[in-house]
Amino acid sequence: MKILRNLERLGETIGTPTVLTLGNFDGIHLGHQALLERIKEISLETGLPSVAITYYPNPALVLGKDKDLGSLTTQSDKEALIESFGIDWLVIVPFTMELASMEAEDFLHNILIEELNAKKILIGFNHCFGKGRRGNYELLQQYSSKYGYELEKLEPVYLGNTKLSSSYIRSLIREGEVSKAEECLGREFSVTGEVVEGHKRGRTIGFPTANVKPSRELILPGIGVYAGKTEIGGKYYDSMINIGNNPTFGDEQLSLESHVFDFSGDLYGKTVRVLFSERIRSEIKFSGVEALVAQLKQDERISREILADR
Repeated sequence: MKILRNLERLGETIGTPTVLTLGNFDGIHLGHQALLERIKEISLETGLPSVAITYYPNPALVLGKDKDLGSLTTQSDKEALIESFGIDWLVIVPFTMELASMEAEDFLHNILIEELNAKKILIGFNHCFGKGRRGNYELLQQYSSKYGYELEKLEPVYLGNTKLSSSYIRSLIREGEVSKAEECLGREFSVTGEVVEGHKRGRTIGFPTANVKPSRELILPGIGVYAGKTEIGGKYYDSMINIGNNPTFGDEQLSLESHVFDFSGDLYGKTVRVLFSERIRSEIKFSGVEALVAQLKQDERISREILADR
């Protein structure tokens, strides 16, 4: 997959007519995956290159709609996931206030038609573009004959009775419902970050942890203890993960710590990925270290049982 990070000379770079789809694609959940799979199918049917168009930063952040939005994936993970679907070109549109003020008709004409020479456009049921979010399926339908492209709308993907969306998955993760989020994503929710020095208390009580500093753009699961995995250098280790303030020790700053089972080695300065499988319990303030250690031993036993079949 080739990645274009601006809108300059797109047509000259790609050089052929295209089939394309648009979206924020935050999380690449099952609904996004259906879009990417379908545009790849259309590409194979027509012999035209497939193009996925997304935006950076998230338009909601630029427009000030949700300053604490929190992404489901880092930008690099999003790009890697899109590439895994065999997409030929990824166009990352720099989202600015200037772009936000562009009329939908101008975005369609100037970018989708003039630059990308779209011969088929696939749009999700709720995706909009252009000023006032006027660029929807109906507007694209209105101009399809004029510009000579085919149009297809993908209907929402449901999990049970729930319509999948990035906002729904964010709410699950904030509530600690990581196993439900996994069903929506088709994979475990994960957080990537650098291992930094912490208080080093864990090693003194037999539970050393990797103190992970996550990317600032990512959402974190709700406070609590989780069973999961830690990816280190391409290998996955069963883990017990804590997100919280360590109330037993009077800490105030939120931390992400992973106790990696059956691993020994120095992780300081390394980038690891923490994957969340299931929430075990909420955060507890213990009367002392002895009570804490007893609970951690129980948490480890439960975590190993959960992860045994994964």
